[in-house]
Amino acid sequence: MAIVLDEQVNAPPLDDEDFRKAFQEAWKIVKADSNEEYFANLHEVECKTPEFLVDPFIPLGALTMLDGHPGQGKSLVTTQLAAAVSSGGQFAGRHNVRKGRVLFMAPEDDADRVLRPRLEAHGAKLNGIRFMATPHCLDEYGRELLRKELTDYPAQLVVIDPLPPFLAPDTNSYKATEVRGFMQPLALLARELNIAILIVRHLRKGSGDLAIEAGQGSMDFIAAVRSGLIVFPHPVDPSTRVLAHPKANWSATGPSLTFEICPSPSGSVPTIKWLAELDETADQIRQGSEKLKVDEMAAARITALLTPLPMKARDAINRLLSEGYSDRTIDRAKKIAGVISGKGPGAEWKLK
Repeated sequence: MAIVLDEQVNAPPLDDEDFRKAFQEAWKIVKADSNEEYFANLHEVECKTPEFLVDPFIPLGALTMLDGHPGQGKSLVTTQLAAAVSSGGQFAGRHNVRKGRVLFMAPEDDADRVLRPRLEAHGAKLNGIRFMATPHCLDEYGRELLRKELTDYPAQLVVIDPLPPFLAPDTNSYKATEVRGFMQPLALLARELNIAILIVRHLRKGSGDLAIEAGQGSMDFIAAVRSGLIVFPHPVDPSTRVLAHPKANWSATGPSLTFEICPSPSGSVPTIKWLAELDETADQIRQGSEKLKVDEMAAARITALLTPLPMKARDAINRLLSEGYSDRTIDRAKKIAGVISGKGPGAEWKLK
């Protein structure tokens, strides 16, 4: 029809390139005049309370970013989280999770040598875990593959670890429009399916910035997510890692969680041992903008000593004194750690 009209109205008819441009402009006008609604009345919208896979760290229906340098435990954090989701356990030993299926998109981790052993070591239910068997980037075709997977096998959590392999080869990760073009479709998919999509990203080399600015690439990556997490070594005790929560759009930020990486009983598979929670933010801990509280470090040590079994009070006190903590610090740290203490000779300390 368009070709017939061109021949009737234009003398001579438009050449192929001019015809293509005219047709595209006309089609835009037709679409704008169609019945499809691009705008709506706000009073017709039903209010909803934000939902969380792990409150307040990981929202449902949105993207979450987990930042950190290589080797600091990011993938172990996602492994423990996935194990908790698949089994209905707890994240970090104290935070309830929504039970459901998990999809791992982790092209750098072999399913047989890394994913399965780590998940089993953390108590995962393997029949609730799926993984990406053939790596592909998340361009339009890749997103359709992901949508089909999540339609056939509905999940509560998708882990994308790490980010770079899923960007198209020609994507400029420092250009805002290209970053938004990658992140927005994933955010819309998370919202449509009401799932949590957790994206793992590396930090910039020598990143001494604010925690929210420390990740590689454009700031539009962190701007596009509703929650941002970061893993880094504690400046006082580098063997202790901190999982902090510098960004939260749907809630207040959560406490900073501490953990250490331990070998499994077989010695071949690393696992996470969760320690105490800290009041300081990621920036306060990383930059030392406030003096670190010795009380909280002592509380973290007490938590480590009493996990998973109680300990005689006198043995615990002597251990802490030998490590340089004062009696007054130990008394305050007991309250922070939530220690229940018995009385009399042979009394034990245990966690609430």
